[in-house]
Amino acid sequence: MNVLVCSAVLCAGLTFAVPGEAEAARECASGAKVIKPVVLEDPGRWTYTFDLSWCAEGGSIVWAEPSVTARVHSPACRWVGRVEESIKQLPDKAWSVFDMSEFSCQDGAGKEHGVNPWVVVTFHPAGAYDTSGDIAV
Repeated sequence: MNVLVCSAVLCAGLTFAVPGEAEAARECASGAKVIKPVVLEDPGRWTYTFDLSWCAEGGSIVWAEPSVTARVHSPACRWVGRVEESIKQLPDKAWSVFDMSEFSCQDGAGKEHGVNPWVVVTFHPAGAYDTSGDIAV
């Protein structure tokens, strides 16, 4: 019975959030900056959404909060989790964040195949940012 309920929930597109990411937004006197969410997907199977907010005070970034929302749309797939993450300050006051997650889906023969959606965002105190991402097989 639990397996059927879980499968039904996964088919409905349950959202998985990393612990702590559902908390209220942090305070930022200058106003938090945000990126346009980066969405990578295998339509009908899964969707990965990466978000980032940050705060800059006095021309320097004081905090950054990346988040990932994983949605599974098929009972043949599962979200394995976030497998690699990093946030680092660059020499020019910009910061860079990297996230790679993993989904695993069964093919028609029942064999599992993993894929890794990944995103890199370089962001600046004034609010400018660049994003890149893809799905590694």
